[in-house]
Amino acid sequence: MRFCLLVLIVTCSFNGISQEVKKKYLGVYTGEIPSYALELGEEVFQVQSASIEIQLKAEGILVEKIAAKEIKGTYQFIKEDKSGIYFEAKLDGQFIPESYILYKKDKRLERKGIYPQPDVFLKKE
Repeated sequence: MRFCLLVLIVTCSFNGISQEVKKKYLGVYTGEIPSYALELGEEVFQVQSASIEIQLKAEGILVEKIAAKEIKGTYQFIKEDKSGIYFEAKLDGQFIPESYILYKKDKRLERKGIYPQPDVFLKKE
């Protein structure tokens, strides 16, 4: 009995981890990161606004393009509710994962900025 319960728990947990974003939500999302101030000690730098493009691909592949810099990585499904899909992306060369919310109704992607970057909303092309 304990063995069956253990197998059931392990099977359910792998099923939750392996869930992917549906095909209709995959594609290219574009937007613009607004300008913001970056404080380093006593100095304050003004960072200009930049265009951003996120490509969600099958099998958990994500490509982020900010201005002319392109970074590839993987995304991992966190949870889903009736309004949105929550996932994190681990980009090559970054230690901190980026958080995203994909709003199902209007196919809009929210990128949670890593401090001090502001959050940005992207529209599907």
